[in-house]
Amino acid sequence: MANRPITIVGSNTSTGALTLSDHGKTNVDPGDTVTWLIGQNSGVQSVTSVTDYPNSTDVFNPDPAKMGSGNSANWQGAVNPNIVKGSEETYYIQWTAENGGGSFTYDPKIQVNP
Repeated sequence: MANRPITIVGSNTSTGALTLSDHGKTNVDPGDTVTWLIGQNSGVQSVTSVTDYPNSTDVFNPDPAKMGSGNSANWQGAVNPNIVKGSEETYYIQWTAENGGGSFTYDPKIQVNP
């Protein structure tokens, strides 16, 4: 089991896209932990949710949640240890911009290694 950090390194308020350190697709193993981190100068003020789509495979169990209490900007989720290898989940990150430009959604993927 490993921690798979994903850093948000940039953002685009015109398209809602995020630039992620994993290029939008993370490969994981059952039981891994995924941590989303907001990088300095990324333009992202906060992540408000990390959510799976209703018809997508639910790779996380339990669902990702904000880490700690208070003003932590980081989120973390545990990959289901019983997930079928080769599963892929499309999920979305809801985020707000530093410049007060509202709320945006970005759709990366999580792939469970075969």
